Formats: sequence, C-alpha cells, structure tokens
Amino acid sequence: MQLFETMKIDNGHIPRLIYHTNRIKCSSERLNFKFDEHAWRNELNDVTTKYHSGQYRLKIVLHAESEFETKVSPLPEKSSFTAKFQVLPKAVNPTFINNKTTERKHLSHNHETDLILLTSEDGKVLEFDIGNIVIEEDGKWYTPSYKDDFLKGCMRDYLIDSDKLVEKDFNKNELIYKYHNNEIRLFLINSLREVADVHLCL
Repeated sequence: MQLFETMKIDNGHIPRLIYHTNRIKCSSERLNFKFDEHAWRNELNDVTTKYHSGQYRLKIVLHAESEFETKVSPLPEKSSFTAKFQVLPKAVNPTFINNKTTERKHLSHNHETDLILLTSEDGKVLEFDIGNIVIEEDGKWYTPSYKDDFLKGCMRDYLIDSDKLVEKDFNKNELIYKYHNNEIRLFLINSLREVADVHLCL
C-alpha cells in the first residue's frame, strides 16, 4: 500500500498545494509512513519547472520508506459524467476510506457509468469514487458532513474554507426525489477537474 496525491499543474503552478501537502503529511503520520517535506517540495519544484507551460495531471506516489514516484500526463478534458449509486459496506477498513491510498477495492465498479456515488448502508450520500459531491439547491452548494465516512478532498476543503460550500447531509431517497423533480443539480469536485456536471442514472 502506498499514499498518493493527484494534482493539477497549471502553467507551472499547482492549485491548492497546501491542502495536498497537509493531507499526505497527516496520512503519513497516521499510517507510519516516512514523509520528508523537503524532498516533497523539491520533487514538486522539479516537476513544475519542467512542465512550466500548459496544463497537466500530476500523480505523486509516496512509498513507505519516503520514496516518491512521479507521473505526469495530459490533463483530462472530460467535463461531464454519468453516475450510479453503490453502497459502501461497513466492513471496509476506515484506513482506506479516510486516507488516499492505492488500496481502492471498495471503489471498484463495472463502469456501466463513469462514476459511482457511494452511500452508507443506512442511505447517507457520501462521495463519488474519484471526488466529492456537491448538491446545488436553491442556488447554494452543499456537500455531506464528514463523519470519518469518506475521503475529504482538497477541493472540498478549499471551497468550505472559502465559504462557497456548506455541509449538509442528504439521504439517498431524498436525493433521488429532488433530482427527479429538478430541484437539485449534482457536481463532481476534485482538485484535478475542479467542478464537473454529473448525470445520475437511476
């Protein structure tokens, strides 16, 4: 198992870098990984210097012994997604839910849709498999409250800190009803794609 962060390079700049750094640093402490912040920043500086023009997808994997593995690829252009519901079993180890690790079996699906929208066994709407959810209702943006039951994304934290996003829980049945009646819109948010439309397949 490794830790990793997926970030956007935008003309040599990494948006929300402080959020990514804090997340991988905190996860390293929890999981007893050796995280060398100086080496981390040197790695990022080397990459952003090389890719100083254009937009890219940057993935940095942290191995347990403080070794970094860097992968850069073109930034995906997809801006809208389809999604279906999938229940997150209670048996899943919270370590894999609350930290961004390479152990992601609980997020696997058959890809009939682009994404899965995870719910708890009692129906609480949680997150997408590649990012957090935003529910737009009456012109305001909402996202589920965090109870150690999903991965807190960097874009989510940034929007909350910027007073653009408010925590509010939605039940699966409530979400379906409001979506059917065009009372809400759904968005995927993550630090790479930022904000993308989602069509819920029911």
